[in-house]
This record gives sequence, structure tokens and C-alpha cells, in this order.
Amino acid sequence: MIIKDFQIEKIVKENKGFLPFLIYGPNEGLIRDYIKKIKSDYLNDVDFEEVAITGKSLDLNPDILETSANSISMFNSYKLIILESLKDKNISELKRVIDSAPTQTMLIVKADNLKKTSKLRKLFESNALCYTLACYEDDAKSMMRLIDNFVNENNISINRDIKNYLMHTLSTDRMISFNELQKISLFYANADANPSLEEVKNLLNDTSSNNLQKMNESVMYGNMSKSSSIISKLLLEGNNPISILRSLINYLKRLQKVKVEMKKGSNFDTAIKFLKPPLFWKDKDNFQQHCVRWPLNKIERNLSQLLDAEIDCKTNNKLSSILCERSILTICHEGKQHFQN
Repeated sequence: MIIKDFQIEKIVKENKGFLPFLIYGPNEGLIRDYIKKIKSDYLNDVDFEEVAITGKSLDLNPDILETSANSISMFNSYKLIILESLKDKNISELKRVIDSAPTQTMLIVKADNLKKTSKLRKLFESNALCYTLACYEDDAKSMMRLIDNFVNENNISINRDIKNYLMHTLSTDRMISFNELQKISLFYANADANPSLEEVKNLLNDTSSNNLQKMNESVMYGNMSKSSSIISKLLLEGNNPISILRSLINYLKRLQKVKVEMKKGSNFDTAIKFLKPPLFWKDKDNFQQHCVRWPLNKIERNLSQLLDAEIDCKTNNKLSSILCERSILTICHEGKQHFQN
């Protein structure tokens, strides 16, 4: 059964029997956030034992999951089993436990992005007693909700400029965004004055963010030497190749959005109003040049290629830096052709 995040609390509160969850997706931080919330908020009135099992553990001992699920400690009334890094060959052991439905047990299976054809997804989505929650990357709407919740929970007042800045700079990974927001809450915990934009920028170390924006602009202008230099610097600073790719992916998505609106008949100034978060005024001129010079079909083709490159980076971790740089510089080479005249 597929569920939404707001349903978790009700499901857990109303059922202290067997509860199997599959929580999966590319947003590792959000997955961890949900599991943390289940443990701290939803199971706070229950004495539970937590057990972690991996696919490797199941390979070494196929009975470990079933044994663990059917044994409750005399000191606890409930058991939480967290499973991760499962392989297709582990599905039979998992299915056996689900079918036996051991009481007083919650089973949480963590996984990365899963295709619709995944055996794991099929197992959970086809069973009315199982729950499946997808954790995709934070979009503008969920990012805004995260910021609003943070402001309310920490009783911090931020102006519109700071909110727009956070919308632009926070990661699509929930945990990374949460850690960045925590810096603000700690810094202003006992402060009398409200945060200023410059203070927040310094606090969150805006260097990487500025370099990513410079890289996006350089790539789209076709400046090979500058783009290569910035990518190398970003990698040396410890930026994840996937994060670098996603920065350019998001830039292309925004260009695509504006180009589509312009194709419908809107002028540039009207079209950029559809962007969420809004376009920074200082980035407007370069963004407009890219909109004018880059054809929509070329933007969409390169967007597709970057998404493929992201998948390649995930499956070839050792080569991710090379794959990242190569895919971005390929687009940069094309950008040079659009700005020759």
C-alpha cells in the first residue's frame, strides 16, 4: 500500500501489532528524518528494542531476520527492525517474515531509488498490510514548508530576502538542509536581533553556492577553461559530484520552464514570474542571455543527458568525479557554439 508522509503518525499510533514499512528514494536525509520521527515521536510511549540488519548479514545468516522478528526481549514490549542494503536474493527471507506477521514488531526497510519493476516495491505495494513511502528530492513546495516549520519551531524571524536565499541554496537532500538550518538556530538562539541576509550568507559559507552558480553560467556560455577550473575547485573542496550535476540540472529545468512559458506567448519578464524560488535580480541578465541563445530542444536533450549522468555516478562511485566533469563539459562545448556570434 502506497502512503503519504502525513499518514505515518496515524498508522503507527493506531497499530502496535506488526507494521512493515518500505521507505525509499534518492533523498537519504528525508528517509533518516522519517525514521527518526517514528522513533522519537510515534514510539515515544513504547519501550522498544532496535535491531539493524543488512543484506550482507542476511547473506551470512539467512535466518537472522526471522529469528530477530519472532523474539521479543523481556525488557522491552516492542521491537523495531531496520533493514537496509537488501538484494533481490534477500526478498524470500523478507517475504517469509511479512507473511508470518510477527506481533509487537515494526519492520522498516530502507532503500535507494527503486524502479517500478523492483521486486521490493512490488512486494510492499501489492500487500494491503504493508506500507510504502517514497522520499524524493525536496522541491520548491517542500523546501518552503521545511523553512516555515524551522522558523516556527525555533521562533526566529527571517525576512523575504533570507527566505528566497535559503530556497536557492539549501540542498535537495533533507538532512543536509536540516544541518544548515541548525547552524542558524544555534547562532541566533539567544540573540536579540533578527538575522540579516549577509550574516546568514556568511554563516552558511556561501562560497560553494556562488561557485556552483558561476559554473552554471560559464557552462551555458560555453567558457570551457573557466568551467573546468570551477568544477575542479568544487571537487577539491569536497563537493559531491552528484550535487554538482544537480545544480546544473536545476538550472536547466528553470531555463526549460521559462522557455515553455515564452513559447506560450509570455515575454521574458512575465515568464520568470513562474519560477519558484524567484530568480535573483543579479542573475537575471545571464539567465536571459541563456534563454535567448539556447533552443528549448537542446536544453531538454542536455537535461536528459545530465539525468543519465547522475544515475551513472550513483552506480559508478569511483568514477563519479570523471563522469560528472565529462558530462558537464560536453554541454559547455555545445554552449560555445550558441555564443560564437
